[in-house]
Amino acid sequence: MKRTGKRQGAVLVELGYLKPKDLIWAVTHQVEEIILSLFHWEDGEFEFKEVALPSEEVIILKLSAANLIYRGIKRIDSFTYLKDGFFPMEAILDYSADPMDLFQDIRLEEKDKEILFLIDGSRTIGEILSLAPLDNFRTLKILHGLLSARIIEIREKGQTEDKICKDTLKRLEVELDSAFIEKVEELHDRLDSTNYYDVLGITKSATLNEVKEAYYKKTKEFHPDRHFYLPSETLKNKLNALFSFLTKAYKTLSDQELRKEYDQGVIACGTKTVEGLDAEMARDKFIEGKEALRRRSYTKAAELFRQAVYFDNSVAVYHFCLGLALEKENRFQEAEESVTTALKLDLFNADYIAELGHIYLELYLNSRAKDTFEKALELDPVNERAKEGLQKIGSPSRV
Repeated sequence: MKRTGKRQGAVLVELGYLKPKDLIWAVTHQVEEIILSLFHWEDGEFEFKEVALPSEEVIILKLSAANLIYRGIKRIDSFTYLKDGFFPMEAILDYSADPMDLFQDIRLEEKDKEILFLIDGSRTIGEILSLAPLDNFRTLKILHGLLSARIIEIREKGQTEDKICKDTLKRLEVELDSAFIEKVEELHDRLDSTNYYDVLGITKSATLNEVKEAYYKKTKEFHPDRHFYLPSETLKNKLNALFSFLTKAYKTLSDQELRKEYDQGVIACGTKTVEGLDAEMARDKFIEGKEALRRRSYTKAAELFRQAVYFDNSVAVYHFCLGLALEKENRFQEAEESVTTALKLDLFNADYIAELGHIYLELYLNSRAKDTFEKALELDPVNERAKEGLQKIGSPSRV
């Protein structure tokens, strides 16, 4: 370590004492334990400082936030602390009405599942405690964890019970295996030729409840958060595209007017209404992506920008921001492709050209980077990003 300046884990892998996958497991376990240890705090003070993250040796770990929250709350040891922060015993619990929350990646033990399935939209917290297979303290921790992770929610009086959601949650268990991967590949390959009814597995005469039930099933099976550990980035991208298509299908077919116009569009090979929906969803994803980029959540930003591109690939800035997020993750070849696509849509954008130059630098293409920075300065003589790039490669600016 002293001789090379490398981290201990990297040295152990290079010497053959550890396999890369063992190192990743150890680092992931260490980070999880640090996060989970925070749940033992009952009070304290903190100070938040907004500063730049370290730019070197950043390790990106893909962990389920919901699973960490759930596991952390289950570690709480103080019954008083837990009870004081909980809801009244007469509060009624129900499953989340939002599939995006309901089908997050959370590891439930068998007793946890038994308690989860006691929730039926009519039982109070007190009634669930009396029926649970565990003592009150452990049951409260499980309920508190499920509430905090938004798997379940407090049901308002007079709210209709959502049996579709509950039945879907109980019936469908998804395992990651070769059959699932083949299913993602097969469905993704058919996206260009399929329609909204086929992708949801329903007929054109399907009722609103049948549309909703089909979407819930598909959401649980293909929710990207449930499969964040997929071994291939290409496969993850296909899953994101498939999930976006499913969401678009549901939003269209669950709206009476949009569904009517979509049906007319199928006969007439498309309608402005559906295209408008695509553009609207693309904008929504883009706005979410910019916020994630601002928070330096680069993996999430890349996912959101990729979905924006899927819904509307004609907007240059969607491709450019996808490239920025990928660049931040050190995925420079993918970043180059995205920024190049942005430039095809906006040929004379000096900012895009300058950023492409920085990507070339990361790929050790210094000569190409120099030409690219100079081209950016021809279009915008005061472009700071281009000047910064030329300084990095030791070439004086022509400006």
